[in-house]
Amino acid sequence: MDEKLNVLLMIQSIDTKFDNISREKEETPKEIEKLKEGLDLLDSTVEQNLSTVEELKKERRKVERELEEIDLKLKKSKLRLNEVKSNREYQAVLKEIEDLKDFTFQKEETVIKWMEEIEIQEKKCADNTVRREESQEEYKSNEKAFSQRIRELDKEVQSLNEKRVQLSPNLDEDLLRQYNGLRSHLKGRVVVPVIDGVCQECHLGIPPQQYNELIKGDSLQSCPHCSRIIYWEDDSGI
Repeated sequence: MDEKLNVLLMIQSIDTKFDNISREKEETPKEIEKLKEGLDLLDSTVEQNLSTVEELKKERRKVERELEEIDLKLKKSKLRLNEVKSNREYQAVLKEIEDLKDFTFQKEETVIKWMEEIEIQEKKCADNTVRREESQEEYKSNEKAFSQRIRELDKEVQSLNEKRVQLSPNLDEDLLRQYNGLRSHLKGRVVVPVIDGVCQECHLGIPPQQYNELIKGDSLQSCPHCSRIIYWEDDSGI
């Protein structure tokens, strides 16, 4: 293989690694951000759970106070039974006592309902608290690993830069300028093989005469369709 082509492919290999590193450095923070969003959502859920439990407890305490008031009225009504003078008044007090007992039963049922709901909400709160703690640990662990990985990638970039600087003087300025220009606006590879007369990036055939010149290996050429730098490679990949 021509020495210039060999150097050019090595530079392209370095640039491909640069691209992969850039993608990784771009995608990893997104993964961390997703974990952070999940953690924030759990924080909000736990806060909502606690707020709901507190509201339910307030409602329960309210009903319990009402029960205390009803119980006090019930005791007073029972005492009045000993003071009434007529049967009519006696029956009225009995009716009042029965109504208060029914009201007490209803309020007690309400208290039981609140207690059951409080238990359910406290269980949810406890479960979500555990999940939040687990998510916090996962977030911290991933954030630490991410920071470490970024440091590793930065070192790799520095090493690749040094290699690229060492290789660049081995190419003439025009060829390097052509390569850098193509790389700046094309996606994928810039230097690609032609196999069986077909550019392996745009997948279009090149003119037979140009293909024959590529096989001779006298010079690097450009694909007439995609403008990439092309070279001949037989079907065995050698």
